[in-house]
Amino acid sequence: MPLINLSFKHGRTPEEARRNLQTAVDEVHGRFQALVRHVQWSADRSRVRLEGTGFWVELWVDAQEVHAEGDIALLGELLGGPIATSLKQIVQQTFEKKLLP
Repeated sequence: MPLINLSFKHGRTPEEARRNLQTAVDEVHGRFQALVRHVQWSADRSRVRLEGTGFWVELWVDAQEVHAEGDIALLGELLGGPIATSLKQIVQQTFEKKLLP
């Protein structure tokens, strides 16, 4: 059931956005290591596809936005919903601007 379709402005340079994408992927992969079977990056590291048994997710950045889309349907309601929610939180938290004290 859970389909992911998320886009929001990142407010970063392309290089910073790619670094943040790497950070988000590292966190997702670390948190869901048992489920993620394959991670495939584009040559310029602005797009990545994560795949596992019963799901796929693509994350990418462009000049203005970060995007996430995927299908976690085969994991079912029990796992799919919490994983989709966690993925969205990781991406949003990684890209939100940090305020200086």
